[in-house]
Amino acid sequence: MFRFLFRKSSKTQRRNRLGRSTPSYRASELPQGLGLLPGIPLERIAAKLDSALPFDYVERLQYRVKTENPQMTDDEFACKWFELKRFFLMNLVLKRTPMFSNEIDDIWHELLMFTREYQRFGDQFAGGVIHHSPEREPKQMPGERAWFDWVYAHLFEFAPASTRCWNGFFRNPLDKERTDLLRSGNEAELAELWFDMEQAKRYPEVAETIRLLIAQAMEEARQSANSRSLEETGWRDSLIGPTSMVYLAGAMMFFSINDSENYASGINDYLPENQVDIEKDRQSSCSSSGCGSFGSDGSNGGDGSDGSNGGDGASSSDQGGGSSCSSDSGSGSGSSCSSSSSCGSSCSS
Repeated sequence: MFRFLFRKSSKTQRRNRLGRSTPSYRASELPQGLGLLPGIPLERIAAKLDSALPFDYVERLQYRVKTENPQMTDDEFACKWFELKRFFLMNLVLKRTPMFSNEIDDIWHELLMFTREYQRFGDQFAGGVIHHSPEREPKQMPGERAWFDWVYAHLFEFAPASTRCWNGFFRNPLDKERTDLLRSGNEAELAELWFDMEQAKRYPEVAETIRLLIAQAMEEARQSANSRSLEETGWRDSLIGPTSMVYLAGAMMFFSINDSENYASGINDYLPENQVDIEKDRQSSCSSSGCGSFGSDGSNGGDGSDGSNGGDGASSSDQGGGSSCSSDSGSGSGSSCSSSSSCGSSCSS
């Protein structure tokens, strides 16, 4: 069996790196702008996103959301709204951007209710409406969720509430088809397969971001395949500061390539304690609704015993309280998702 030589960090170290053991919603802890990592050239695009969302539009949205959810605090709304804006920015970069949070998706639904304002936002920001429409046959997507997590971690600084908003990160391994392509493919092929090249033509900054992400993913895959331990990859410096999620994304790559069958047992030693608390909260709140829990293989499945992807890939129908949706921009970018309960969402593209 593959032996991992990296010294596991203590629980205290992990808590200090990635926040308190029980994350809460505090708007004061949100990074400036969208918290782009150093070297990610999307500052102008992030500013354009904000300018396409006038204050009165956001104010009316907040009023509507909080009317529907009286228990929601201003800080909770601010954190979820912040993550939705990050999602919209990812939508410009990725060819498919599934929505993996029901609670954030609920705010997106409310945003759509202002039809004229929403169309204006899409036109100004993405060159077309970012559609959100039902998908009849939602699919389980653990591999897509893993890729979403990897890209998110390489774009954005960690925010304390992010883990809670997105129901945890790095629970699923990258699929073998993707890691094989990263090890053997070429940049042009990967760009066409996974990234929004129409938006790359529209925004030079998006094209440069795609180039950077592909180069980083290919390098991480190469180092993972050529290393006997996580320590040998040389990523340990990433443990400190806002790039700590980059380290965890690299760990996800390493365990996906070297020991995918025991992915959960490998990655769990490096995940922050607050994610463990989130899993416990989800299991408690979903005990009466049949929601999935974090399975032993790192996926989210029915009762956690069969390895299927339940929370991130729970199916739903057009009836019965769930919703499913797909979205794409007028430029050809898109995302699709389905959701069935507050404990997870299932997405397909």
